[in-house]
Amino acid sequence: MSIFDEFERFMRRWQKFFEEIERQIEEDFKRFSAQPPSFGSRPRYYYYGFEITVGPDGKPVVREFGNVRRRSDVEKIEVVDEIDPLTDIVEEDDKIKVVVDMPGVEKDDIKLYISEDGKTLTIDAKGKERRYHKEIKLPAAVDPSKAKATYKNGVLSIELEKTEKKKKGFEIKID
Repeated sequence: MSIFDEFERFMRRWQKFFEEIERQIEEDFKRFSAQPPSFGSRPRYYYYGFEITVGPDGKPVVREFGNVRRRSDVEKIEVVDEIDPLTDIVEEDDKIKVVVDMPGVEKDDIKLYISEDGKTLTIDAKGKERRYHKEIKLPAAVDPSKAKATYKNGVLSIELEKTEKKKKGFEIKID
């Protein structure tokens, strides 16, 4: 088997993967559009997206965000008022950076909370037309007193210092 055959096999697997995602999205939107309108107020917008990354085991991981959610207990899609924002978490040796996409709210509308054990970050924002909510399990415990947050152009950036820093160890000289 040549390298070209292996590459072609790899590309066919990825093509099948994306075809399956596309099929699932089409199926979900067909179900969503077939639902009768619900009583009460409906959101003025539908915000849905997904992000595909490769997990530590090498398999694709699909993360959905927005205010359109699939309910696992019934074959339905529901639209809610609160948006689950797109979130990136970057872990470094001594800190954790969290970047959250939250357009349409003001800085004063955003509330951040860290749990007592320092392992969960909760983000709530309630603007004039949009509401956001996100609960994030952090990869390590953080010190809330050293947290820093900025909000600019719809992007919330949070820098959290870990309570236990990774020890880099010591270099051993070879004789």
